[in-house]
Order: sequence, then structure tokens, then C-alpha cells
Amino acid sequence: MHVSRPVARWLSVASLLVPLTCGSKTALAVPEPAVFASEHGVLDLMMIAKPKPIPSISFAPPNGGSAVNPLGWVYEICRRPATGDYCPQGAGSVADYGGVRLALQQGDRVKIRLINRLPKIDPAKLRYVTDPGGANLHLNPTNLHTHGLLVPARAPTHADPSAGDYIFVSVFNSANGNPVPQAHEHGSIMLDVLDYQIEIPKNHPSGLYWFHPHLHGITVNQVSSGLAGIITIGNVGDYAKGEAAAPFPEAQVRHLILKDIQVLAAGTIRFHNASALVANGEVLSQQDSDFCAQFPGDASEVRRGSCPGVKDTDAGGNDYRGGRWYFTVNGEPYPTIRITHPDGEVWRLTNASANVSYDLRMINDAEGTAMIMQLLAVDGVSVHLPENTPAGTTAELTRARFKVVDCPSPPPAGISSLPVCVTEIVMMPSARAELWVAYRTPEGRVAPPPAGATATFKMVGLTTGVTGDKWPAVDLAKVELALAGPQNLVSSALDVHGHALAVMQPTGIFRAQVPGASPAPLSGRCMPLPSGHRRRIFFGFEDVAVNGTQALGYEEVDVHGAVVPGTQRPLTRFDPSQTVICLPLGPGQTPVHETWELVQLSTENHNFHIHQTRFQIVGPSGRPPSGGIFQDNTPMGVAVPHIPAVMEKQNGVCTVDQWRNGQCSSTPIVIDIPFSQLGEFVYHCHILQHEDAGMMARIRVVPSPN
Repeated sequence: MHVSRPVARWLSVASLLVPLTCGSKTALAVPEPAVFASEHGVLDLMMIAKPKPIPSISFAPPNGGSAVNPLGWVYEICRRPATGDYCPQGAGSVADYGGVRLALQQGDRVKIRLINRLPKIDPAKLRYVTDPGGANLHLNPTNLHTHGLLVPARAPTHADPSAGDYIFVSVFNSANGNPVPQAHEHGSIMLDVLDYQIEIPKNHPSGLYWFHPHLHGITVNQVSSGLAGIITIGNVGDYAKGEAAAPFPEAQVRHLILKDIQVLAAGTIRFHNASALVANGEVLSQQDSDFCAQFPGDASEVRRGSCPGVKDTDAGGNDYRGGRWYFTVNGEPYPTIRITHPDGEVWRLTNASANVSYDLRMINDAEGTAMIMQLLAVDGVSVHLPENTPAGTTAELTRARFKVVDCPSPPPAGISSLPVCVTEIVMMPSARAELWVAYRTPEGRVAPPPAGATATFKMVGLTTGVTGDKWPAVDLAKVELALAGPQNLVSSALDVHGHALAVMQPTGIFRAQVPGASPAPLSGRCMPLPSGHRRRIFFGFEDVAVNGTQALGYEEVDVHGAVVPGTQRPLTRFDPSQTVICLPLGPGQTPVHETWELVQLSTENHNFHIHQTRFQIVGPSGRPPSGGIFQDNTPMGVAVPHIPAVMEKQNGVCTVDQWRNGQCSSTPIVIDIPFSQLGEFVYHCHILQHEDAGMMARIRVVPSPN
């Protein structure tokens, strides 16, 4: 028996959802990201981080001067030449602000020579140069993180100087000067060049991932300026099937990378540590969420791909008038997305913003209603929901990331899992989502479109908590629904062969023996979590009286819910030299599962993310579902204070003691995490401003002794 999807309640993240009045503008067709695909099991690239004008953005200064193409930071990418550290001119080299796609297959080897040619930065325009370990940030060091890949966090050694997906290394551009010795250094120092070599496991799930810098204290600046691209493993057809189990064709798959960049008009800007002059077209890499108003002032304000700068009315706020905040899709502000195939398209969305949370809808322009889309995958792993899945499960498992609704048409016969239909997608920074998009009637049924049917892909205004950011409402793209001809592959829903189930099978990556792991004795600080125990992570401030001191706390909880003596670590800002959690693999070098509680102490949202693995939200049954949804980031909601001191004296952040004694309410998010990758990595808030401020901690996974 086939069951249609019941309506699930919408779990809010304190969002404010308001429709937007549109203006008019000629839109360019959205380009697909340039692709570098592996050949014969290897992808060998040179990747040069460098400045480059953004040709798709033409900023008109308010004084009437010549238009400016703002200077972004891009990865110039080419197949590695036989000699030298420069990409050849002409065909084969790409340096797009919008980002490229690295197309990989299971079992591939990825080799990347990362070269730093980024410019030096005025220290006055950086926020964390006075923090511990920040003395060298103005030299603009960088590194590379392959976000979401389930691969070892392998450090460079004398025997093998290449790195795996390892973030505790800093690559400096020697042309900017030599770094000074300091405590709290982010990691080992390299000059100009670092080679990466990453092996993709043969049982790695097909899906969507991405890459970006991960240098503590300056990550927000580098990602905000454009340094990011996407990675795909396998093909959509590996898990998304049409009628007769036919794989969904790659020709009907669209990759959409969401980036934003703030461009200033000439004047004086007050930065965190000092005031400084800025030029027309200069990029504000230390982004400010108050750059433009959340909503248009009136119907005459056109917000297609951008919003205008405003004067911040807060004490000490900046005057951004004359500047503009651009929101791009594959590097283009407000492009056109034209869908012509009668079976629709699969959209693979990546939020490559440093800080912005997107609340996305596709609005049918004729009806003014949100169109239904089928959710296929979350954070690179395809979903698996059996047909007997209880009502509300998807909303519970994704915690406010999607507005789940009834799928209006019954699923076709023979479908292997229950389709998940959504009308709204909340994507916090680093989130990915994959959706099947086709024309639907106002009732939500898949059907041929009327002539001239269009929709608007938009972000609506989103407020991330009482003391959080107010992200603006902006139209992102025009969608032309020109589907023509009979459907021959998909009638009402794609059949999703979910990797969320496959990863937990005996040969799956979260159950099979871990390659390369050999028995080794354990140190005293690196012991298994006792049966029934769980780890508790607090998200708040190191000092609630000092705004911006984002930090993480830790303790272990026993089977009765009591705190284990001696395990408590107060809320502390990130120190790269301190490992907070160390754990071994399971017996026989198999993945080990742990239960964590995430406790939010702030009245603004945070976005929990962990490297080298995935996690599942533990449902009402007290255990994760079979299959379900695996994700690598989740919004955390907000704490609710019951005493005035929190808002009046503590910057809207509760203390751990206030949470324990009931003066603040915050229900922990319980997650199950399988650890299958060796090495040292981190967990953190993936709002990069919070991460750079200190909301991050180091974790280490080692082999089992037996």
C-alpha cells in the first residue's frame, strides 16, 4: 500500500517570512559551473588562490564615476602542468568567482597543489588580528577543506609532505612578508605551496560536497570574497531513478552555487579595531548583516540579485549608502533558469556563503504561491524514508530545514521509498540540498505548464533569533517553466535509492572496517565513551559580559543523566593546541557511534557542523531511524531566558548554570554520530563569523587497540 506524505509541522528558526514585490531587469542565463572531472581514477589539479575582478558584477558608484568590477578572490584552476607553479593561459584554465565543480567517482585519488597568491590586507580592516594567534592574519594565509567528504584528516609528515583533508596548516604568500613567531598558531606554517592528496573511499556515498578555506580568524573574509567551489561524487542517477528504474540523466541536473558579496562606496568605514578609508567598489570581506534593510522600503525598490546599502542606525554603525550587497547564482546576479525538459530537472543547491542563511522558495508568478519540489538529498547523502514512516518524521529529522507538505499525487507503483515534498528550504551556511523541480499546478500536481509560465526563485527575509541577524529578502533568479512534450521518465515522483540507508549496511562506510587503521595502544586521554554515556556540547560565550566571545563548552553525561566528575570544560574560545575530545574506533577498526547533546545558550541561531562524518537527529524513539536523513550541519534554534539579566547584562546569552537551574530554557538536540575517519579535525558553528570568533573545538579519532 502506498501512503501519501502527511503534512508535517513547520519548525521555525525564528524566521520572518514576507513575500517580496519584484521590479524588472533583463536576466542572463545561469551558467553551469566549469567542470574538472577525474580521468582513469585520478584528478590532478593546480589551484591558485588569487585576486580577480568579478566581470558579472558592475558596481555603479553613487558619485557618477565609472562602473567598477569589484575585486574578488578566486581559485584559478587547471590540470597540473608538468613544470612550474602557474596555470597556462587560455583554454583549460578557469578562474571564476561563481565557482567550479570537481567531478569525482568512488575510489578516485584527488591531487591538488594549492598555491597562495592572495594579497596582503590592511590590519585595520580585519577583526581578529588582536586575538591570540591573530598576529599573522593580515598576511592572508590560507588552506583548503573538502567540506563533507568522508576521508581521513591526514597531517603532512616528513615521509609524506602532502596533506589529506587537514585544516591545521597555514599556507602563506611569501610576497606578503614572513609570519612572526607566536603562540596559538593555527597550525604548521608553509610558504606559498602545499600539496593535498585525498583518497575517495570506494563505499563513499554519491552526492554534493564543496571546498573552501578553513584558516581560523580569516575564514569569513576569504569565503565572503569568493573562495569556494563544489565537489560531486558519482552521479544523481546513482540514487534517483525514474520509471522502470532508469537513472535520472546528468543532462537534466543543474548545479546552483549561492554566494553573496558586499561592495562599498568610497568613504570611511568603522571596522572592529579602527576606522579606515575605502574606495568605490571595494569588497567588505568582514561582512555586516546590517549592510542593507531586511525588506524593501516600498514597491519602487527593485531587489533582483542585490539590495542597496543603508545607514546603520545602531550606535557606532556604518553608513553603507551608495554600496550594494550582491546575491549571485553561479556568479550571476539574478540570472534566468530555463527548464525545458518535460521530466523537469534536479537542482543541486549549495549555500557557499560565509554567514548568510537563505530561506528559499520558488513562487509561481501567476498564482503567487510557493511551488512544491521533491527533496532527494541533504548535505550530500540521499534520503531514505520507508513507506510506513510516521507523520512529522522528516521535519523532526531535519529540524526546521524544510517545510514538508503533502505530496499531492500518489507515488508511482514500485517506488522504493516515500517521496518527501517541500515548499520551503532554510539553508544555513554550508548546507546543501538536492531537489527534483518540475511544473506543478496550484494544487501541486505535476502537469504540463501553460504557455509563458514563470516563477521566481527567491530568498525571503529571515531573522535568526532575538539577538541574531536579519538576512534580507532578495529575488535570486527568474525561472522559465518551458517544459514541452510528454513525460517519459517521471510521472509524479523520483524513486530515491537512499544512501542514508546504504551507509549503514555491512559494506557501508559507517559499518565496514576502516581502511588503513591498525591496532595501536591508547593514551590515558583517548578512551572509548562508556556504554550509555553521551557527550554534551554547550554553545554560548566565554564571557557573557563581552559581546562576540563565541565559545564551546563540554561535559560527559552518564546513563542516569548525571555529569561525570572531572569531565567538565567551561565555555572556551578555540585554541588550536587543545584537543577537547579524543576517541578510538570500535573493535576490529570499525566505526564507532556516539550520542551527543547540543545545548544552545544563545538567543541567536547557531549552525552545528562536524568534519569527517555525518550525524542523524535522534527521534522520539530515542534512537536514529533506519536510513532516514544524514546531515553535516543543523540549525540549533534559540534559548529562551526567564530572567531579565540575560538580555540586559549578558548580550542575550545564558550561562550553563542558568540553563541547569531553569532560568533559561533550551531543549538539547540529541544526535547519533558514527566516526569512521582517523585524524584530527574540528566541530564548530558554520556561521563563519562565529567560528572565527572562537566557536570551534578540536577532536581526534585514533585506531582501536584491538
